[in-house]
Amino acid sequence: MKTKPERLYKLITVLLFLVAWELTAMYGPFSELLFPGLGTIGKRFVALVLEASLLTKTLYSIGIIWLAMLVSLLLTIFLLILTRALPPVSAAVEVLRAVAAPIPGVAILPLVILWFGLSRTSMLVIMVHATLWPLWTQLSLAVEKLIRRFSRFERAYKLSLWTRFWHVYCLGAAEDLKSSLGVAWSRGWRALISVEMIFGITGSQSGLGWLIYERRMYMDTPGLYSGLAAIALCGILFESWIFRPEKAGEAS
Repeated sequence: MKTKPERLYKLITVLLFLVAWELTAMYGPFSELLFPGLGTIGKRFVALVLEASLLTKTLYSIGIIWLAMLVSLLLTIFLLILTRALPPVSAAVEVLRAVAAPIPGVAILPLVILWFGLSRTSMLVIMVHATLWPLWTQLSLAVEKLIRRFSRFERAYKLSLWTRFWHVYCLGAAEDLKSSLGVAWSRGWRALISVEMIFGITGSQSGLGWLIYERRMYMDTPGLYSGLAAIALCGILFESWIFRPEKAGEAS
């Protein structure tokens, strides 16, 4: 299979990184308090998992990101339908995207806190802001591409609204949807971690960003690296299993 060398190269890269980390921890200029070895980090990782704090916070982070992505996807579909029905709306949405997309979630957090307080609603608003615009940008381009390709076909065969929606647009944009969800997933992680770490939106339920901030406050450096390792593992697992793009020849 063509994927075997690629997997081998990725495995070698990870192993080289781990070896470099361990050598730096053993012989580097940093103290063990600042740069612990892999064994110390592994023990702390297992301890946090057994305490259930790492697992619950990881599940909370994944859950809120997926919720924000679902809300963003529904908003994107609604905006796509609206812009096709009312062409002037398309220009308005593009202006809004050009203004809002470059603004990081952290920058608008003070305003969101003024409006909604230190609550999960504030967090969800920030997450939707982070995940909406990648979805809108890529899916709107995909729909435009499909319209240019199949507009004559639709008129010639007089397809029903449902047939056009599902067989032309949904199935035709499936790969673009997967790619845009992958971008929204990474943007959502960055927004969640930065907001929790910098502004400390806390509560009985909080995510990995607050765990990292907490470990830093208590000078628990292995616990801090454990939180970062949990984020890295989530990224690897989801991008490998869910958001991995299809390559030519894989289906065969």
